[in-house]
Amino acid sequence: MTAAVQPKPRARYVAKRDAIMAAAIKVFVDQGMSGFTLAAVAKRMDLHPVSLTYYFKRKEDLAAAVLHDTIRRFGEMLTQAEEEASPPDRLRIFVAGYFETRRRIAAGEEIPLAPFSEIYLVEGDQSEALIESFQTLYVRIGRLFKSPDMPWMTPPRRQALARLVVNQLTWSDAWLDAYEPDDYRRVAARVVDVMTGGLAAKGQAWPDLPLMTLGSPDALNDEVTRDRFLVAATKLINREGYRGASVDKISAELKVTKGSFYHHNADKDELAAACFARTFDIIDQAKRGAADIEPGWVRLWLTTASLGMHQASGESGRMLRHHALAAVPRSMRRQMLTRFHQITHSFAGMISDGVADGSIRPVDPLLAAHAVMVVFNASLPLDPKNNPESTAGLLEDYLRPALLGFFVE
Repeated sequence: MTAAVQPKPRARYVAKRDAIMAAAIKVFVDQGMSGFTLAAVAKRMDLHPVSLTYYFKRKEDLAAAVLHDTIRRFGEMLTQAEEEASPPDRLRIFVAGYFETRRRIAAGEEIPLAPFSEIYLVEGDQSEALIESFQTLYVRIGRLFKSPDMPWMTPPRRQALARLVVNQLTWSDAWLDAYEPDDYRRVAARVVDVMTGGLAAKGQAWPDLPLMTLGSPDALNDEVTRDRFLVAATKLINREGYRGASVDKISAELKVTKGSFYHHNADKDELAAACFARTFDIIDQAKRGAADIEPGWVRLWLTTASLGMHQASGESGRMLRHHALAAVPRSMRRQMLTRFHQITHSFAGMISDGVADGSIRPVDPLLAAHAVMVVFNASLPLDPKNNPESTAGLLEDYLRPALLGFFVE
């Protein structure tokens, strides 16, 4: 009788390490970096926390490992794309590679990709190398767009488009489950079609209209109001994630006591829900303001450009970023995702109207709407270090290519 072949020790080690990393990614998604612990990962695997320390000594080591792994896998997608000669082909191969990876994840052939939303919150001696790898990834993505035949593809534009591509791809976490994995290749092709071809039909000009002023005006005095709590909480959640934005930090941002916090707010969950509601109100304000504009392309442009400039400027307070959904309580996440999807369908209707009147070219309305949602939500200053609130160049180097096609001159 032939003895069963036992797996080699190295293979067992790698399999166990991959299982730990897969569980860690799920904890990362559910609880964010501030709620990420070896104990939480061990509990998900029904193991004692000590057993994990053979593979990862500290939670920072494990968090960095899963993020480095995701950066490495993005790098492999880029390596394939970089073999192409033209920027459009590079982009097509990169996006196709991402959705193929997502197909393999859905089929159980790979562990999930870790979210990038809280990468800057990883502390300790792992932080510097991790952030350097992440920034190098963005530089490589930006180089996909570089070509001597496109002198208008300036470094600020490439930087903005690299950030937009990453946000477009990672936001698919929120909607890709609505598609069968066998359809992911078609989804990738249609996403690339929107990126490269834009939305305006042939002959439609880039509008020259005044943008809408959105949100509520700031108070002219130092009074601490509910609106100021909403603006401060939104800023911190965008920067540090839901769990990282503590009551203490929100209070410190406004230079008030915790007593003042609880005078204006029931608790952090209630305040976060109100921040989401405020975000949705700003989007609704933009849609209402453009509702009577014709044709559909100009209506879509006015809505998206106004929201994008509002988000970048920070005036009257930014909207919550999509990644703010990471680590919020499950019940709240479901509710907020439902509202995001409702708004996305509203934009899909706006796009369908434009296709019908001939001002928007034929595209997949729902996938185009997801893209538009990310365009204004991820809109940030092009030079956040030197001009943190500046919107200089944003219309030309970010919103214009985002809506007319990445490679438009």
